[in-house]
Amino acid sequence: MALKKDYKERDTLLVQEALEGSQKAYADLMGFYWEQVERFLSSKLSGREDVEDLAIATFSKAFDKLDTYNTSFAFSTWLLTIASNTLIDFFRKKEQKTLSIDRDTSDDERPALNIVDRSLDPEGNLIRKQKNKEISRMVHRLKPHYRELIILRYLDELSYAEIAKKLDMPLGSVKAKLFRARDLLMDILKSNENDY
Repeated sequence: MALKKDYKERDTLLVQEALEGSQKAYADLMGFYWEQVERFLSSKLSGREDVEDLAIATFSKAFDKLDTYNTSFAFSTWLLTIASNTLIDFFRKKEQKTLSIDRDTSDDERPALNIVDRSLDPEGNLIRKQKNKEISRMVHRLKPHYRELIILRYLDELSYAEIAKKLDMPLGSVKAKLFRARDLLMDILKSNENDY
């Protein structure tokens, strides 16, 4: 029982420090609970990338709403509730109905499928290139160590483990810094959203 009390006191203190702006407190919270969140998500998902992405999304949502955390409950319980809701949202997005484009011509009961070519015309391609160039410019406004993480994860599509190996950095640090880099990039994008 004393162990649970120690965790609760530690977590309450870390949450308070995080709310006061301590990046170390955020990283510590991630470090203490990353494996637990990953284990929960791994029990429901088979794809490693999905597990990592949803774990990051869970911590992102939790840290965005950290001021709503009720200290009378265990932080881990609150965090796993967020992970569960994030997982539900993920499955809802995956449940989009699909139709097969393979059609047996002898089956007249099924309607013919009209498949629209959604590829961009030359003007659409130009607009996409301009937006990509603008996003690239915004990524380059990040500090070099954050910029490198964003590029490795989202442009080079490396896994967290591959980034950790490439940068010779602990996996937990990669996850925490990538979380912070995404937040900083979102702030930049939000401040420039009128340009779109």
